[in-house]
Amino acid sequence: MATNYRVKSTVGSAYPVDLDDTWVLKQALRQNGFYVEPGNGMTPYPDSSLFDAIKKFQSGAGLHVDGVIEPDGETERHMRPMLDIVVVYRCVYCGAPHGGVYSPRVCWQCWNKGFR
Repeated sequence: MATNYRVKSTVGSAYPVDLDDTWVLKQALRQNGFYVEPGNGMTPYPDSSLFDAIKKFQSGAGLHVDGVIEPDGETERHMRPMLDIVVVYRCVYCGAPHGGVYSPRVCWQCWNKGFR
């Protein structure tokens, strides 16, 4: 089942980043011309292209440019229209919204616990 997505944890180069956050943000930023997919393709892992895209978005929106997105922070609030058009799902095991990294039915955390 599709739902609107909200960032789960802080996204930035100095933070441990949730894979669903990374995947959804990359999709939203790519669809809006900020994220340039690297030659090896788009992955759910954070990369310098993601943080550059966040900075480009922040600069274009007149926000503080630091390459960091806080849950319910200024950057995420400005990104919500972009995030709302990305298809996300709810995990059938834990109910968490996720980006469908491994499966549209199961979040990556439940997948790694062996739930399929």
